[in-house]
Amino acid sequence: MTHLFTYGSLMFEDVWHRLVKGNYLAQKATLSHYERRAIKNDVYPVIFPLEDASVEGVVYYDVSDEDLVILDTFEGEYYERKEVELLVEGRYVKAAAYVLKEAYFHLIDTKPWSDTLFAQEGIHNFLSEYKGFLR
Repeated sequence: MTHLFTYGSLMFEDVWHRLVKGNYLAQKATLSHYERRAIKNDVYPVIFPLEDASVEGVVYYDVSDEDLVILDTFEGEYYERKEVELLVEGRYVKAAAYVLKEAYFHLIDTKPWSDTLFAQEGIHNFLSEYKGFLR
């Protein structure tokens, strides 16, 4: 079982529950030394290493191997699942996170990604149009 740090669409229960079969404990978490930005011309974000940055997100605990296969497929070719260290309520937790592969850095937008804007506007289009939900 793997803990999984989410920082974009997967932080939202409507997206998460469309994909996974299990029920998982979740907590707010912080990932240091990574930056979150929008991807060009789309509503979802990416993260990539950056020394003086941090990303707020949600960690799901003990995600099953079966659900990780589903999530790997959902995330697609742009990302690799990497081990990271999170800060959760004052303690460090090892988890996995989907990090943008360096070969796709040209897709990073200059603007930050906003979870508030995604919740207000982007999630509706994402849920109705994103093909990654097809299994």
